[in-house]
Amino acid sequence: MIALVDALRLVEETATVLGPRRELLVRSWGRRLAEPVVADIDSPAWDRAMMDGFAVANADFEAVGEGVVELTVVVDLAAGATSDMAVGAGTAARIMTGAAIPPGADAVVPIERAVDGTASAAAGSRVRLCEPTFRPGQHIARQGTAFAAGEEVLTAGSLLTAAEIGLAAEAGATHVVASPQVRVAILSTGSELVDAGAMPAHGQTRNTNGPMVAAAVSLLGAEPIPLGIAADRPEAIRAAIRQGLAADVLLLSGGVSAGDFDLVPGLLQACGVRQVFHKVQLKPGKPVWFGRLERPGAPPTLVFGLPGNPASTLVCFDLFVRPAIGILSGQPPEAWHLPRREAMLTGSCKGAAGRPVFLPARLVEGDGRLTASPQRWTGSSDLRGLAGASGLIAVPAGASFVAGDTLEVLVRTPPAAG
Repeated sequence: MIALVDALRLVEETATVLGPRRELLVRSWGRRLAEPVVADIDSPAWDRAMMDGFAVANADFEAVGEGVVELTVVVDLAAGATSDMAVGAGTAARIMTGAAIPPGADAVVPIERAVDGTASAAAGSRVRLCEPTFRPGQHIARQGTAFAAGEEVLTAGSLLTAAEIGLAAEAGATHVVASPQVRVAILSTGSELVDAGAMPAHGQTRNTNGPMVAAAVSLLGAEPIPLGIAADRPEAIRAAIRQGLAADVLLLSGGVSAGDFDLVPGLLQACGVRQVFHKVQLKPGKPVWFGRLERPGAPPTLVFGLPGNPASTLVCFDLFVRPAIGILSGQPPEAWHLPRREAMLTGSCKGAAGRPVFLPARLVEGDGRLTASPQRWTGSSDLRGLAGASGLIAVPAGASFVAGDTLEVLVRTPPAAG
């Protein structure tokens, strides 16, 4: 068993940044480009109407001023339609927003400028238009005004938010090379486990760890890969482990303690995973296991064997898995761990002999100070107490504290205002 600070150091030393990956554009949100996006066409790819109305020749309006111009409509153009019918003196094309400007047309007069009941004029009829503020070329988006074919529209390092993804799609990108989304395989072990939607029989337990860990992984921007439940049989766990080792991170819950059916450490090592540490001076979460698998031609897989009790699982996830995902995804060191702050206790708490304890607490920010109220919590199997906690009180080993004392807390979610 090793000290918590040593375990955290080993995780940081073992994890390394993943290289860029080519990914589907629609799955690359929130990450940074490793290579620029270059347009394969002009945008717009052709002159197009920016308003519903009538495509006209400049000459018909430039000499009229505020007067009415009467034109013959020669073609109707919806968005997506094209026509070789030219617009010349005395004629117009009825046109919708986004449609290609026909030959000979220089401007678009909005449909609202039609007078004398001619706004619905279609091909073969006449329209009367009054445009007192006419500007040559108005309401036309010219080819290539947004960007030109061959132009770099997004540079390496750009953060892919919704707008950038839309721009990349406009430039013709279906895939991008970007910082990777960490892939995390999640396996729950235990013959007593059933899916959350099942009614447990006597002696059975719903699998809370699977969906809980998947949510925690997603909240960090990583991709959860659920592997379901493996019963406490070597062949079942071994098969699931081999599947999960193809991911960047494999998280197993259960089977890492010292019981007859705690098979995970031995099976991991039999599958080639090198143990880095097993058991940490920590409560809850003492049995946690950590190792690394070297993969030829691919980044190593980090493996965490988390304790089966759900509170232990989540505390170990926050302490050990969170920084590993942060390092793999290339985040700066200040973002790897939960924020740590000083808070004044509103109740008493105590540590365990030889082990620091992380107790769930409700954090409140007000009057220039942070307070931490210990939650009612019955131990490592109690998720209800942890579910209402916005932080964890870090209680040193063997120490006792009372209301008014100040201790370090780990901030899981923003404190409430008080």
